[in-house]
Amino acid sequence: MHLLVDDVQLWDGTSSPAQPKMSVEVRDGRIHWIGSASQWQGNRATIRVVDGRARTLIPGLMDCHVHYSSPGGPEWIARFTDPLPEISMRAIELAETSLRSGVTTARDVGAPQGVSIRLARAARAGEIPAPNIRAAGTWIAHRGTYVSFAKQFGEADELRNAIRTEIEAGADLIKVALAGWNEGARPQDAPDVPIDKKLLAVAVEEAHKAGFKIACHANDPTSCGIAAQAGVDSLEHGMFLEAGDLEAMAKNKTYLVPTMSVWDAMLYYARAVDWPETRRKRAEDLRERSRAAVTAAIKAGVKIALGTDAGGGAARHGRIAREAELMVECGMDPRDALIAATSSAANLIG
Repeated sequence: MHLLVDDVQLWDGTSSPAQPKMSVEVRDGRIHWIGSASQWQGNRATIRVVDGRARTLIPGLMDCHVHYSSPGGPEWIARFTDPLPEISMRAIELAETSLRSGVTTARDVGAPQGVSIRLARAARAGEIPAPNIRAAGTWIAHRGTYVSFAKQFGEADELRNAIRTEIEAGADLIKVALAGWNEGARPQDAPDVPIDKKLLAVAVEEAHKAGFKIACHANDPTSCGIAAQAGVDSLEHGMFLEAGDLEAMAKNKTYLVPTMSVWDAMLYYARAVDWPETRRKRAEDLRERSRAAVTAAIKAGVKIALGTDAGGGAARHGRIAREAELMVECGMDPRDALIAATSSAANLIG
């Protein structure tokens, strides 16, 4: 493919202002030239030209929290236990859906049986139309506290082995789940957070020693506090973050990936399929807590990267714009919301 986007307003995904009257030449899927439209010296007769006047060109969007192995919706958790061939085929379809919504890079932060690792390999090889996928492989969680299809451990040595196993399998990052509350996923009689500070410190040390980043699922008060202090690279969800937690995250340069759109989706299905009143109220509470945490994080100077949790809750794939809108509703400048989906996300992903 040989393409010229001509005479367009160009924004590079940073805090720099957009540049008017720019042209971008693309060859074989890669940017070949960028500069002032008046300085391009190619032959328009031999190239496809897209008129960029009255348009703005931005970088591809990045979703830092997806699960391509599930479609989302009201029965999202059950879809993770479908037969492996069905999960694999669905993941290919959902990755393409994500790509067509403008997502060119994504972190798949948990899939049964490491499906996401194979999906990422296929995407990198050009075998499927998909974003560039950074895969965490299978979730890692304390035994008896999270979904049954997570890689489970009971003590520090098992935790280290679980991390090494995911790395050897080809994971691009590590995902550890503190228990917390997870709609429809956590056993009712499970302890709140059996992964204490020492165990999470082991996980951080093991991942960083191998040169891998670590994402941490944290969505109740205790887990948010532990994860904020631990030096993880990203804290996922974070609805119960307090002022002290945010201060620690800013100090540790820990990113918040808030996944707010998942709660809007939960409430939609709560009404659409008539969920029990207690479950609906719980989703309402978490939505408000999530928005309050993001507003506070913005004020505290915490780094924020956009992530939707598509597939990992009721949120569907292909709706990344809604997460950016929610960030703006929480007080973020629209430019910063786009930064959260571009350069900030890129810095987190690495």
